Formats: sequence, structure tokens, C-alpha cells
Amino acid sequence: MSAAQVFQRARKPEEINLRREQLLAAAATLFDEQGPTGAGLNAIAAKAGFTKSNVYRYFESREQVLLELFRAEFAALVEALEVAIGAQPPGDVARLAEAITATFLARPRCCELISILSSTLEQNVSETTIAETKIYLSHQNARAVAALAARLPNSTPQDCAWAIAMGGSLMAGMWPAANPPPAAQAVLARPDMAHLRIVPERDFKRAMTALLASIA
Repeated sequence: MSAAQVFQRARKPEEINLRREQLLAAAATLFDEQGPTGAGLNAIAAKAGFTKSNVYRYFESREQVLLELFRAEFAALVEALEVAIGAQPPGDVARLAEAITATFLARPRCCELISILSSTLEQNVSETTIAETKIYLSHQNARAVAALAARLPNSTPQDCAWAIAMGGSLMAGMWPAANPPPAAQAVLARPDMAHLRIVPERDFKRAMTALLASIA
């Protein structure tokens, strides 16, 4: 008998949280292995030992599952940014840009989720879910802004918030271009296409350096 066949509906809060964690873990594995298209609701349900109908007891759609996964990934990113930024000398733009770049790129799942936030994750979910998520992300983001402001004493909190926001936007646009489908990868590997390649370790760092220098 499969896990889906012996599934029992969670009723207690701790049981509900456990079911949600099981679904999120399944979604994370599928997302890492197959990307957004591989993390469909049927696949997530099967991976977690659920039926598709049971998933709807805990999430309104597969997009909400991925949105919840993004919330957790973003919180972990911010926590790491606080540590990385806080370890740099005050006013050292180059070191700060390098630390921010390394912190982002150490979390490829988060970078990919950032890149599909508007196009995928905020589709097929309720207005309430989007509002709650944006409030949550804003609260998390404020921690990174505070850490950056402490290391750039000549900048304002508003400037630091702008720099962090622009950094996230740059990563959202840069990530798909740096990780294209196989056919595009083959084309970009040609010597005459070298000028078109996006290399985040180089290009995101350069962009962050420019952003931070503009407010420092």
C-alpha cells in the first residue's frame, strides 16, 4: 500500500505543519533536480506521498508551495547577508560587493526562485497570499538593509534599501541569462559568442560594486 493510500488528514496544528514541511521538502528536491517545470503539483504530491487532492488541504496551488519555499530561502539568504556584510570593514565597497555576490551565488535555489517571483510564483495565488508574502519579505529585507547601512556610514537607510532592491532585481534578470537551456548554452560556448555570456561571479559583483559606490 502506497503512502498516498494510507494518508490521514492532519487535524492538529503540529500535524498540519508537518504535512506542509513534507510538501515543501518534496518541492525543494524536485525544483533542484528539474527546475520550476518539474515541480508541478502532481509531482510534488507523489514525491511527498500525497494525492493531489490532499495537497489542496495545505496549499492553494503549486505556486503557493513554491512561494512558501521562496520565503524560507529568502530568510536564509538575509541571515547569511547579515553575517557576510557585518564581517566587512566599514566603507569598503569592493569587499562588500564581493561578500554580497558570494552570499547570493552560494544559494542557487534562492536565486532561481527570485528570478521567477513575478512571472510564476505570484501567479495562481490569492491577493491575500501575495500581500502576506510581500510584507514578510519586506520585514526580512529590512535586516539586510540595516546591516548594509551599518557598513556604509555615509549612506542613508533609503539608499541602502534601494541598493539591496536593485541587487535583487539584477539577480532576477541575470540568473536566467546565466543559466540558459542546453541549446543556448551550446551556442554561448562558441568563442565568437563570448561577449554575450553572463558570468554572475564577474557581472553581478561589478554591478553591486557600482551600486554601492553610488551611495557610499
